[in-house]
Amino acid sequence: MRSFNGFILTSHAVDIGGKLQLHYFGKISSNKSFKLIFDNQKIVFFIPKESSFTPSGIKFERKASKLKHFGKTEVDIVYLNSLSDLQKVKDYCSEAGIRAFELDIRPEERFLMERFIKGNICFQTGNLEDSENLIMATNPEIKSSQETIPLSTMSVDIETGVDGSLYSIAFEQRFQEKKTSRVFMRGETHEIQNSFTQACSNEADLIRAFMQELKYQNPALIIGWHVIGFDLMFLEKKGSELGLKLNIGVEGDQVNLYERKGAGFFASMKGRVVLDGPVVLRSAFFKFDDFKLETVAQTVLGIGKDIESDSGKVEEIERRFKEDKDGLAKYNLLDCTLVLDIFEKLKIYDLLIKRVTLCGLLIDRLSLSTAAFDFLYLPKLHRTGFVAPNRVDMLREDASTGGLVIEPTSGLHKNVAVYDFKSLYPSLMITFKIDPLGRLLAAETDSPIETPSGHFFSNQNSILPELLKDLMNQRAIAKREGNSSLSQAVKILMNSFYGILGSMRCRFYHSDLPDSITKSGHYFLKYAMDFFKNEGLEVIYGDTDSIFVKYLEETSIERQKELGEKLNKLLATHIKEKFMVESSLDCEFEKNFSQIYFTKMRSGTGGAKKRYVGISNDKIEFTGMEAVRSDWTNLAKIFQKEIYNRFFRGEDVTSFIKEFIKDLEAGLFDDELVYTKKLSKDPKEYTKNIPPHVKAALQINHTGPYRLKQVSYVVTSKGPQPIENSPSQYDYQHYIEKQLKPIADDVLVNQNLTFDSLIIGDQLSLL
Repeated sequence: MRSFNGFILTSHAVDIGGKLQLHYFGKISSNKSFKLIFDNQKIVFFIPKESSFTPSGIKFERKASKLKHFGKTEVDIVYLNSLSDLQKVKDYCSEAGIRAFELDIRPEERFLMERFIKGNICFQTGNLEDSENLIMATNPEIKSSQETIPLSTMSVDIETGVDGSLYSIAFEQRFQEKKTSRVFMRGETHEIQNSFTQACSNEADLIRAFMQELKYQNPALIIGWHVIGFDLMFLEKKGSELGLKLNIGVEGDQVNLYERKGAGFFASMKGRVVLDGPVVLRSAFFKFDDFKLETVAQTVLGIGKDIESDSGKVEEIERRFKEDKDGLAKYNLLDCTLVLDIFEKLKIYDLLIKRVTLCGLLIDRLSLSTAAFDFLYLPKLHRTGFVAPNRVDMLREDASTGGLVIEPTSGLHKNVAVYDFKSLYPSLMITFKIDPLGRLLAAETDSPIETPSGHFFSNQNSILPELLKDLMNQRAIAKREGNSSLSQAVKILMNSFYGILGSMRCRFYHSDLPDSITKSGHYFLKYAMDFFKNEGLEVIYGDTDSIFVKYLEETSIERQKELGEKLNKLLATHIKEKFMVESSLDCEFEKNFSQIYFTKMRSGTGGAKKRYVGISNDKIEFTGMEAVRSDWTNLAKIFQKEIYNRFFRGEDVTSFIKEFIKDLEAGLFDDELVYTKKLSKDPKEYTKNIPPHVKAALQINHTGPYRLKQVSYVVTSKGPQPIENSPSQYDYQHYIEKQLKPIADDVLVNQNLTFDSLIIGDQLSLL
């Protein structure tokens, strides 16, 4: 018997010879791929014991069990032999009025979840097929592994011409200490002077050379910037025109590229995972002014692309292809290097692997939080004697209440402390054992737990609180050890649980679950606010899990921390005496604002919620304002940051506003006028009320293989113009009215002024 430790990358359920097989592809530490085959597998689901189940033309096996569904009636287990029978059974159950349970669980995921295998796997076999890049085993013995497997990563980028032709394909691969770089480019050998570029006589040879090298390098991960929606889709379309298939999977299989409306582009193949830079960074909650490669590279690495200007990029690529192929190769390869460096600097690989080992879903499914919840919850649920409903069979009720947000006291405040409930919603779930199974069995429990919202949960039967406790312990350890990737992975998973329980897509959805969490959150936020008021302090704002408290200037940080500790002791006593449970809540002093400004609502009266700017540790921080929003121009961000810097320093802002407008009209900010907006559908599909960004998109000569997803444009005297058209004659009045005025009015109201009175008065003085 030979034993291997590996990491699973992709899983597949297939019918072979009319019987289900499960295939798992991954990597061992040497960078060799593995394929594990489990044949003669069964699709498993459940039906009520009293149901008549007689589908015609389908082979199945039915067995009695002691399991129950959430209606507390016993169910039988049904086994199917093949995927081809699955849809037939779904149709039969629908027509016959039979309510099946867990019929929607993927067999390849059920196989792993019931064995508690989460990415890392140990397999043993005496029957091994071993080739150059792939080892293959059938029905090996498997178990969970703790060994970390390094993953080889290839960054890919292509360059194309305005005529839709393919100029070059570059890649850089890294595996541990080894690095390999190559550029394949159309052209003659004598045109290329560097050692890393290979000349290819035509587009077909270029694509073949790339696919052959990719097969040899055998990467686990393929990454890039818009690598699916642009690079791979372009290569697929170009290959199709040339009679070539993009066969880049481990077994030489063709990559499957597709788009899910509203969800983006996806790629699937055997044994490799494709990661798109902007998508991965957004899912990990990284924030940038925008997600252009140049912006992210400058922010993360302090360096940028070889061609800086978007407006002149196309012309420069055309020039380099004709006159300077070495220069184009350098540009092409640098983009690959930047993406790799960004992923490494931000520890993206570590984060993704930690998320897999925490929730069990493979890398390409990590965005599916409800499936991750199922992976963790279902095996434990089965061991309590229950099975879960299908997602589509859940009763859908009204949406739950959101978090409590107290209207802020608008205006400028000095000396404000922020107190924050750490992981409030997970802490509430642990404290009051808020859990799907606990809700179901509350009535059968002696002395069930009552939440502040009046909902009841079992004090004996629950799953989620223990899962959360374990995750919290792991995060505490990760923080102590400085393991930021694990800490972030745990945080993402824990924070998803509330959203899942409140989602209509969750198979366990019941309004009591999210309501008990949010309304209990309201209760304790108000309790904390009352505590600070009783201490003689003014509470000026509260938002879900945070409280903003004014303190005397001479109050020390030690005293502010002591108040947090006092609050926690009172909370623990209150929860123990009133609800008879142990508190897991922890409200801690987070930070100070020496000055903080809450704006007024721009429509209506009162303070604006979730919008403020303040000075903390001598740094200005914006929340919910234009300076940190991607849908406003850089002009607005520059203006807002500077106006508040002056405002907090007590300087005159009126003269600054006037000078800024003069500079704008003089053309000093022409490079900062760009709007960037996403397109939810093809621009041609808009027929009524066409918004400005769509008008701009319709002017782009878009010939790519993918739908235009985003447009960058400016507003000119002729209306919205895409930056690809090198627009001029900017409509400065538009930017004054739409970008500067609302920001200025937020500040000027504090001086009983308005932007219009300031500017109009200035204009009248010239008459």
